Amino acid sequence: MNVKKYFAVILFSVFSVFAFSAELSFFLGDNTDLKFDSEEYSDPTLKQSEAFSALAKIPFNKKGTTFLSLEASLSHSYEKIFGDNSNSENNFIADLNILKFSSIIECSAGKFFLDAGRLFLPDLSQSVFAQSLDGASAQFSASWLDVSVFGGYTGLLNLKNISVLNSGGYVWEPGDEDENDFYDFCAPYIAGGVKISLPYLLLNQTISLEGLGFWDTEGPADPPEDEDNRFYGTLRLDGPLAPMVFYGLSGTASSTDFSDFGFLGRANISLFPDFKSSSVTISASYASGDRGPFVPFIGFTQVTACLSADEPIYSGISKAGLFASIVPIDRLYCAVGGDAVFLDRDDNAFDYYGFQVYGNAKYYLFSDLALTLFASHFAGDSSDSSRTEIALNAVISF
Repeated sequence: MNVKKYFAVILFSVFSVFAFSAELSFFLGDNTDLKFDSEEYSDPTLKQSEAFSALAKIPFNKKGTTFLSLEASLSHSYEKIFGDNSNSENNFIADLNILKFSSIIECSAGKFFLDAGRLFLPDLSQSVFAQSLDGASAQFSASWLDVSVFGGYTGLLNLKNISVLNSGGYVWEPGDEDENDFYDFCAPYIAGGVKISLPYLLLNQTISLEGLGFWDTEGPADPPEDEDNRFYGTLRLDGPLAPMVFYGLSGTASSTDFSDFGFLGRANISLFPDFKSSSVTISASYASGDRGPFVPFIGFTQVTACLSADEPIYSGISKAGLFASIVPIDRLYCAVGGDAVFLDRDDNAFDYYGFQVYGNAKYYLFSDLALTLFASHFAGDSSDSSRTEIALNAVISF
């Protein structure tokens, strides 16, 4: 059965049987994005995309504690570099983002949350693992303890929507002969993790621990040719420092053989004044390079560290900056920020890489129609890394 028939059968079966009791919602989006690289404004890169998503929640009991969640999407994108008539690309992507059976079990001690299917699971650091996988997760939640475990497989995901890094920091790609129009299978890994959180342990402070592991294996796509299995451990502290002032502090160690370690550190302090739902955040992050006791930190999911034309990952890089947001009038959200970025190169000091500024405004014309304008500029230490970007996005829900 080919991929298109596979999705058609799933969607028809689910909706025809349970549509009478399902909570359905649909989203239609349009995005126009212009990027100007290397401080050259005559030949921008245009990316025009449209996306349709369908979401459903189908209960199996009267309380709604056992249910099926589904999110399917179909998108099209057109990308072209002006001034290069031969360089244009059309892509159509069909994906089943989420398809999971869930159950909530209550007891005197707390609640159990059980999920099985295609799940989305972000990690504590938000820079190691932030993607879907096919598997199962279980969570126990109480006022004093939160414990969760998960296990799954990445080889059936759509590569066109997910970028996986190998242990060397390069994005995995299939051979040319494996490329398809709508769906390409992702790099096959077995993934597993456990997380423990102790909420409000002392003085309203929360401490969290997480361990992750990734093992390369076989799958429909080519194996990743990555003999190094990867492991990550994260410690996070967060809570209030004073009324309206909160902090977050996390450190993540990475290793392939438990003899050499990479390190990712994050810190932020946020102020939430009682004024028009505003916030101000000071943040800093550091991902180790090949320096001192550390080896380069490499995550699993590709996460871009800054807005430069090079689009580096969190490896051998650090940044510090300020972010502020406000709701000046009803239905309008505005945000602006800036960061100084440094690279950890093979010498005795960090090198200045550039400074980025960015901002966005989101306005709800109606409850089901939103417009977003995003703009950014990265002023690099060289023109090759500089980039200016402007994007306009519209989303309607029904």
